[in-house]
Amino acid sequence: MNKEQCGKFFSDELLKELREQIECVDHDPAGKRIYFENAGGALTLKSCCEIAATANKIPDFPNRPTPGAKPLQEMLDKGLQDAKLTFGAKSGAILADLTVSKAIGTMTGVIMKSVPGTNVVTTELEHPATYDSCMLYGELFDKEVRVAKIDLKTGAVDIEDLLSKIDRNTILLSLIHASNITGILNEIETIVTEARKINPELHILLDSTQHVPHGIIDVESLKIDAAGYAPYKILGKRGLGIGWISDRVARLPHPRFLEGSETEWDLGGYEPAGMAGLTLVTDYVCRIGKKFSDKTDRRELFIAGMNAIELQERAIMYRMLHGSGEVAGVNDIGGVTIHFVDDLTRRDCILPMTFDNIEPVDAVRKFIENGIYVYHRSRSNKMSRRVLDGVGIPSLVRVAPMHYNTKEEVDAFLRVTAKIARNEI
Repeated sequence: MNKEQCGKFFSDELLKELREQIECVDHDPAGKRIYFENAGGALTLKSCCEIAATANKIPDFPNRPTPGAKPLQEMLDKGLQDAKLTFGAKSGAILADLTVSKAIGTMTGVIMKSVPGTNVVTTELEHPATYDSCMLYGELFDKEVRVAKIDLKTGAVDIEDLLSKIDRNTILLSLIHASNITGILNEIETIVTEARKINPELHILLDSTQHVPHGIIDVESLKIDAAGYAPYKILGKRGLGIGWISDRVARLPHPRFLEGSETEWDLGGYEPAGMAGLTLVTDYVCRIGKKFSDKTDRRELFIAGMNAIELQERAIMYRMLHGSGEVAGVNDIGGVTIHFVDDLTRRDCILPMTFDNIEPVDAVRKFIENGIYVYHRSRSNKMSRRVLDGVGIPSLVRVAPMHYNTKEEVDAFLRVTAKIARNEI
C-alpha cells in the first residue's frame, strides 16, 4: 500500500504506552466511550493535570527570590522555549492569552492599526477568531476587508480568488492553516510565495489552531509574521492561547508596560502550569520521535514525532474510508458521504460526514447513545455558519479522531455508522 495515502499505524505496544499517558482516553464520568471530537473538545495528558495541581499550590510569584519561586520560573522559561520550538521559531516573540482567539485578535488589531495600507484579505474558510477580528478592526480602522471564496471541489481556499484580492495596499493576509470544518489543509507555502510576489511587504497571519495537533508548522521557512494555536488541542492545558509574532510585528505599537522593552508583550506574567504544559506536550511528542529517529536535537525529534503522528492519523482516516477485512468502510456504506476526501495527504484528521436519511444533529445523538463521541456543525451555530454556507452544506457530522485512537475504535465507529445509515438504531 502507498504509505503517503494509507498512512502507517503505530505498533500496539507504542499505542498502549501513549494511551496510558492520557487522562480519560477511553472513559469519562458517564462511563466508557470512544472520543472522536478533537476538533472541539480534547483530551489532556495526565502530567498536565498533575502539574496544574502542583503549581497552583505554590503562592510565590515566579521572579521572587524564594525557594518556591524557582520551579515556577523554570516552568515559564522552558514553556516559552517550547512554544517557539512548536512554531519552528528562531526569532520573534511569544505572547499568551486565555484563548487563542484572544491572542489572534490582539495580533490582528496591532497589525491593522499600525501598518500602512487600505485593505486586508481573509477567507470564507476562517474560524471567527481570524474572520471576525478582520471585520471588527476593519470597521474600527476604516480598512476594506476582502473575503476569498472556498473552492467547492477541494474544501480549501480558492487560491486564484485569494491572490486576486491582494494588492500593494494590502496590510494583512489572515488565513487558516487547516479548516476545523472541512479538515482540508490550505496550500500555505504556495499562497505565501505568490502573495509576496504581489506585495513583498505584506503581513501574513496564520491560524494554526486546528493544524498543530496533526502536523508541523515552521514560521521561519514560511516567512510569515504571526501565528497562533491552542495548547489544549494537542493534549495540553485549557485556559491558554499561544501566539507568535515576527520581529517586525513585535516592534509595532502594542499594549505593554512603558518601562519595559518595546518588543515585550507579557503584561504581568503567564500562568506557570499552562506554560509547563507546553513542555510536557513537547516531551511527549519528542518521546514518540525517538521511536522513529536517532536525532538528538529537540526540534528534530519533535518533527519526527509529529511526522509519525501524521501517518498514524492518516491510517485511521484510510481505515474509516475503506474499512478492513472485518468491517466495511464508509465508502461502502450506502447513504453516507464523507466530503472532500480525494487526497488524504492534503487534510488533517477531520472527516465531515452526512447521512441521506437523518439530520446530523440526530445522527450525533445516536452516536453518543452508542458510546461514540462526535459532534455536528450546523448553520444555526455562529462558529460554523459562514464556512457551511461557503461549501454549500447546511450541516454535517464532524468526526475528529487523534493519533491515540485505535483500529478497534475505528471499527466500532464504522459498525455504528452502518446501523445509523440502515435505520437500525
